[in-house]
Amino acid sequence: MQQLMKSNFIENGYISARRKREDFLIETHFHDFFELEYILSGTGTYTVDGISYPIEAGQVFFLTPMNFHCVDSRDSELYNVMFAGNACSDAILQGLIRHAPVVLDAPAKSRPFFETVLQEMCDSAEDRDYLVTLLEALLAKLEKEIAGDAPAKPMSAVSQAELYIFTHFRSQMSLTDVADVVALSPGYFSRLFKAEKGVNFKTYLNRMRFEYAKRLLDYTDRTVMQVCADCGFDDYPNFIRRFRQYTGLYPVQYRQRNT
Repeated sequence: MQQLMKSNFIENGYISARRKREDFLIETHFHDFFELEYILSGTGTYTVDGISYPIEAGQVFFLTPMNFHCVDSRDSELYNVMFAGNACSDAILQGLIRHAPVVLDAPAKSRPFFETVLQEMCDSAEDRDYLVTLLEALLAKLEKEIAGDAPAKPMSAVSQAELYIFTHFRSQMSLTDVADVVALSPGYFSRLFKAEKGVNFKTYLNRMRFEYAKRLLDYTDRTVMQVCADCGFDDYPNFIRRFRQYTGLYPVQYRQRNT
């Protein structure tokens, strides 16, 4: 399985938008950036994290670095937007991550908005500031379609920390590192995080890492040692022990359970 890197797929390292029409088979892959695709026409199958969806006009797919997906498309036309985690406001991105992966059949009244904004993004590839504005409008509209009229939640310090953890969990980080990001003392941040999330920082981080490890074991042929490193662990024996505590199985047993 291939891991796609933003340095190879997003020319400016920030936002890429294009309209394409083709028959294609894209094998299961994952990437270190966010992706949104809007289907204009065509047929086929779009598979996200092992769940397959028939391709239909008006569908919106929003994928994060945590999601694995493949596409088998026939004579499809679609808009594709790829963007880095720092390409839009934290509040908008955090709101969508709560629902990811997003598979939305856009209501007929909303499709002209999506199509107009997406075409404008394709036509404005050189204007970075304008692209950011368009991207934020697009993502805000997508969140509204998902959440309905529910009032937007304010971006708390813990919400900011969640977003940082989500986009950096594969690298080394400590509670102090994250507390610094949200400009709080480590002790206060630790208490605040546990009060809001119900678990301490380390448990929360490890849950995210182990969920990612499970997907790597399910969908890739990476060795267990590679999976350990991909998930941000630098202590292989500790990874093996903690993975078994989390899943009840050693990584090799987990991979073999359905074979």
